[in-house]
Amino acid sequence: MIQSLLISLPMIVCLFWAAFFCILLLPRKSRMFSLQYETPRVTAILALFYLMATVLYTDHWLYFSGIESVWGEWSYGVVNLCVYPLYYAYLRVLTRAKKSIEVPILLIPAVAALILFPIGRFGLCIANEPMFLVIRICFTIQVIWVLIRGWQLLKSTIRRMDDTYSDDRSRLLYPTHVSLLIFGITAVVSMILNFMGRDFFAHGTSVVLPAIVMTTLLYGLGYIAAHTIVPPEAVAEETTSEQNHPEEDTNTLIHKIDMLMRKNELFRNSELTIYDLARATNSNRTYVSMAINQAYNVNFATYVNRFRIEESKRILADSSIKQDKEAISYAQTMSGFQTEQTFYRVFKELTGTTPLLYRRSTRSLTADF
Repeated sequence: MIQSLLISLPMIVCLFWAAFFCILLLPRKSRMFSLQYETPRVTAILALFYLMATVLYTDHWLYFSGIESVWGEWSYGVVNLCVYPLYYAYLRVLTRAKKSIEVPILLIPAVAALILFPIGRFGLCIANEPMFLVIRICFTIQVIWVLIRGWQLLKSTIRRMDDTYSDDRSRLLYPTHVSLLIFGITAVVSMILNFMGRDFFAHGTSVVLPAIVMTTLLYGLGYIAAHTIVPPEAVAEETTSEQNHPEEDTNTLIHKIDMLMRKNELFRNSELTIYDLARATNSNRTYVSMAINQAYNVNFATYVNRFRIEESKRILADSSIKQDKEAISYAQTMSGFQTEQTFYRVFKELTGTTPLLYRRSTRSLTADF
């Protein structure tokens, strides 16, 4: 009884998250809860991912409970080849990557299994083992592809965000790095279990440990996905190129950019984007980004933050502001940082000290002088 319950835990967890994300697809008035910045496409893919995972682990539960059927083996093979491509589809939608045929290609083995499995089993009388060997090989290729491309996708998206926005929004995707790590562990465990085969765990209590491990990993994936708050406008659309690039010398452009940042103090705008800077210089984001990178070897966010830190240092050194807390709060607001946490982190990265220690050191030098 206890063993049967433990074996069913992955199925129960997947069913829970499938129901959770399906509820989020309902109109807000007809449900009891909602999440901030939930987007229909992301939610729909997560719901489908966990529905497929529910079918997969239901097949597992039935098999290890001694209830076997040809159709269960069929659905197990098909669904097994669906879950990882669906997770990759979730990453692509979350990061607003440009359209690609990667996901349809990754789903080809699942479609092939859906059609060819019954033909091979009933029409050609092919034994299960050769068919499942092909499924395992396709599954392994899928897993390796999704892990490598998923990591590349997240890294390129964070670079794109840092090169477009001056605030700290790229950190919104950091939990997804954790989920990809969990996903990677899940993938390794799944590959090992796939090549060992379900028959290896058919007897005794050896199936309980993998069931508990997969339950923990599957719950962690759902929890992080449900709490990853990425507003649609937080990630710029990935584009191939921009047309009508103005012919302008890089040195001239960077001079314009520097003048605007110093004289017009554009850095004070906490929501400043590279598009704002491009419009102000009568250029475009590609040229502005290239000019900043070539001149200073940094991305847009770091470039803007350097001006913000210089301004905050000037305010922190102002002896007319008597209270340390007041000076730090004023420095954060006036230099363009949206939150105190971001201000402290960037200040420490660029100066090697905290705002409070910097202020006290400058006041100490002033007093000695």
